[in-house]
Amino acid sequence: MILPKSHKQYELFPNPFDEHLSSDNRWIKFAKIIPWDELSVFYYKRMNHKMGAGALDARVVLGAIIIKHHENLSDEGCIEAIQENLYMQYLLGLPSFQKEKVFAPSLFVEIRKRLGLDYWQEINDIIIKHNTPKIKRNEENASEHEKSDSETVSTINEPASNQGTINIDATIVEQDIQYPTDLGILNESREKLEELIDVICKKTKQKKPRTYKIVARKEYLNVAKKKNKSKKKIRKAVGQQLNFVKRDLQHIDTLLSKENISENVLNKYELKYLQVINEVYRQQKEMYTNKTHSTAHRIVSIHQPHVRPMVRGKAGSNVEFGSKIGISVYNGLAFLDMLSWESYNETVDLEISADNYKKRNGYYPAKINADQIYMTRKNRNWCKERDIILNGKPLGRPTENTKEKLKELKKGVSERNCVEGKFGQAKRWYGMDNIRARLKNTSESMIGAIVVVLNLTRLVQQHVITFLRTIWDSTEILIHSFIQTIYNCRILFWKLTF
Repeated sequence: MILPKSHKQYELFPNPFDEHLSSDNRWIKFAKIIPWDELSVFYYKRMNHKMGAGALDARVVLGAIIIKHHENLSDEGCIEAIQENLYMQYLLGLPSFQKEKVFAPSLFVEIRKRLGLDYWQEINDIIIKHNTPKIKRNEENASEHEKSDSETVSTINEPASNQGTINIDATIVEQDIQYPTDLGILNESREKLEELIDVICKKTKQKKPRTYKIVARKEYLNVAKKKNKSKKKIRKAVGQQLNFVKRDLQHIDTLLSKENISENVLNKYELKYLQVINEVYRQQKEMYTNKTHSTAHRIVSIHQPHVRPMVRGKAGSNVEFGSKIGISVYNGLAFLDMLSWESYNETVDLEISADNYKKRNGYYPAKINADQIYMTRKNRNWCKERDIILNGKPLGRPTENTKEKLKELKKGVSERNCVEGKFGQAKRWYGMDNIRARLKNTSESMIGAIVVVLNLTRLVQQHVITFLRTIWDSTEILIHSFIQTIYNCRILFWKLTF
């Protein structure tokens, strides 16, 4: 049962708490710029309004997630921090300070499953629209006496001219997984298969087949514990583990093929593990036979089969494991335009980012700052057809105008640093360098929430800058009027004297 409440009429922290709260606190600033009523309506859309127990207040749920990612806390640590902090409870909209936990930490998992990436992208748009002025499109206000009705209709249908500059780039969001090796993932697969065999035999009361798990474990440790491993020894150990995995898969097929065995012996999670391990065996057998270390859609973790290796060629980490995201930054605000669990060439992100910019604003950007990898002929022609300036090194031999283009390119590189800054801020401060969620949709939910926190921090800074500018403008006007008054008094005094 959902009982939404209006936060405009909700008096937060009545006396004596409001007397001791500082308006300069960051959580109070966050509470002021977030449109809680709009987010509450959007939060309750996918919920059943007639069945179930009473739902938690949307402000409590969304505020707790913002605190978790802003402070880079675990689920348990976030609930404990809210329990101890008065200002965090103010952000959650609690009427007064309470010592009890707002909800159980395990509920975070269900919240992340419910609030997917599309939810957080919509929440991001709602918050930004609430805190930024409405965009005024270029429309000609022609009177009826000056233009005919047909001319007026054609003017309205004309697309708005390109405006603004966006900065785009891509990065890898790493998952919290053990560094994968062929030998390691085969050993994990074998151990999981042995667990599944035990479950099947226990439920069906069949005789347990021989799995040779002691021998298999010993052969694995003989190689895994060695400091220096030769390629020959590793290949031999991989071949042995492949045989053990193959034997266990055959045992499971034999146990489940009995006529008197029901279909519900394994639950959906165990069946998923079995399906993943079958694919792991196929991939590892293919690489072992072909003597290679790469294959299409390679699985590097049986617990997170959606994670893929991303070859980046970065210093210190040639391969990263996680999802690949494309971000565009406009006026200091970040927008997540692309998220993929498969490795891809980020040149396709340019069109996606420009189209998303047009959906939000009604027109294409006038200029795009991007890395050299985006400067393909296809992207150059696409931008040229839409009158978009793509800031990149010109093709062909150098000419007299090349030096001017290079100056613009250097300026664009400095402007594009804001994207690198967003990546660094998200990874160092808000935990985007190590996503600790295990499921695909919960990992995407965490990434979307981190982008929202990035923009909230930026919006608070913009509000502070706007406030300081207002104070400075009013002070400047007072100083100017004061000087003018003194000048007028001097003139009046001179006239009276002479």
